Amino acid sequence: MAGGTGGFGTRLLDPRTWVRDKVLIAAFVVGVLLRAVPLAVFPQLECIRDECIYRSIAMDLVDKVDCPEDAPPGSCVTAATEMVDGEGMATAKKGWLPSPGYPYLLAWCKLLFGSFQAVKVVQVILSSFTIPIVYGIGREVGDRQVARIAAWLFAVNPTIAWFSNTMWIETIYIFFLLAAVLFMLSAVRSSRWQPAVGSGLAMGVAVLFRGVATYLPPFWILAALYPAEAPLSREAWVRSARERWRTVAAFGVALVLLVAPYSLHASRIQGGFMITDATMGHVLYLGNNEFPPLTFDYGNGMLTEPIFKRYLGMGRPPCNRTVPPVQSSNCEVRRAIQWASHNPTRFAGRIPVRLAQMFNPNSFLTRHLRWGYWPGFPWWAKEAVCVWIVATSAALTLLGTLGAWARARGPFAWMAVGTTVYTILTTAIMYGMTRFRLPLEALWTIYLAMFLASPAASFAALREEPWRLSGLLLTLPPLVALMLWYLPTGFPVFW
Repeated sequence: MAGGTGGFGTRLLDPRTWVRDKVLIAAFVVGVLLRAVPLAVFPQLECIRDECIYRSIAMDLVDKVDCPEDAPPGSCVTAATEMVDGEGMATAKKGWLPSPGYPYLLAWCKLLFGSFQAVKVVQVILSSFTIPIVYGIGREVGDRQVARIAAWLFAVNPTIAWFSNTMWIETIYIFFLLAAVLFMLSAVRSSRWQPAVGSGLAMGVAVLFRGVATYLPPFWILAALYPAEAPLSREAWVRSARERWRTVAAFGVALVLLVAPYSLHASRIQGGFMITDATMGHVLYLGNNEFPPLTFDYGNGMLTEPIFKRYLGMGRPPCNRTVPPVQSSNCEVRRAIQWASHNPTRFAGRIPVRLAQMFNPNSFLTRHLRWGYWPGFPWWAKEAVCVWIVATSAALTLLGTLGAWARARGPFAWMAVGTTVYTILTTAIMYGMTRFRLPLEALWTIYLAMFLASPAASFAALREEPWRLSGLLLTLPPLVALMLWYLPTGFPVFW
């Protein structure tokens, strides 16, 4: 199965063959326009909520280097290296320490280009080039028709496109998460270990940008070891492990070598062992307290600082946030576990609420439009975009899940389904927001494309394997209920 196309191993996964597909080129052009035009036409706020946290941490990093405030952009390139050699990031004002990737990227943008806002141009570029990555995954998992549909679905996803105009981490995280998927698929198909190095490096960058990715590598290892035949046979897995151990080793070594330097450095100065962030305790504090489950979406969230503070005042006070962040986070974890053990019914009762918050078919873009942040945008166009958001989310959640139950097989299923299940479980015990769903929408785009490319094949697969049909029938009704829960919040006429 190995081919002669370098690291990618086969013509299917060789980007040099993709540029010949005019349908992909058209999707790419449209995707670029949907990302670049709003950024150019509509004024952007300096920051909102978590954006301000990342910005403040980045500003602290910039202040630590020897670069005059009035220095012209680009003149402090050498000073940027001081951030890596220094004492690391300071904690946010709320006491938690996020993964370093995004604050450092913001700081470098400030030093190199004179503005934190330059990161949005970087994100428009990365989000645009995620379109051919999605195409490549679809080409490998399905066929050219699946690849084309997947590329277009990702290109015109309104929320994913708009997030490239913000200072949230989802755009960059999605790019590297999907790159890790594509490289691993190449390694499996070509039976070569070199692409696994690329997968490990991409996953390492994802971990450095978002701590939740820390626990995803086992799914990539299972994907690497997945036997082509008799996947339910223990002997087949053992045989595959003997044949592909180099692939697993290459993935693991690349991942560890990229992440370990920061992890060791941060563990030494931040109060205890950590991988890339110290936020779990503070997230558990927000989701498991006397106040209702928090979210920050339009119509059902803590959207103003006074309301947010009033809610926080109803609950137990946070742990001491003047101590090192790892110690503060560990304290919050202990208190959250204690609260859940003393209130098991209330803890369990919050699970469907948090999942409904995540599966809310509206999005942060809905909030942006409803708050009037696109001045001059016609009201009918706003309504159309809000409906477009809901339709996209509903199609990915419902029809994508149908496609997954029918067609999810092989290495990609381990990565996509594993990531989805893991994200749902962590949301169930912490707190839910619609932006947590975006990486899942990116992965589920492939399964929606597979269904749309051939609905008959999906229904035939469900009939051939009754357990898949049973799983679908058990899954869809709760998903519909969860989506309908907060659907009206995106449309004030229903309030």
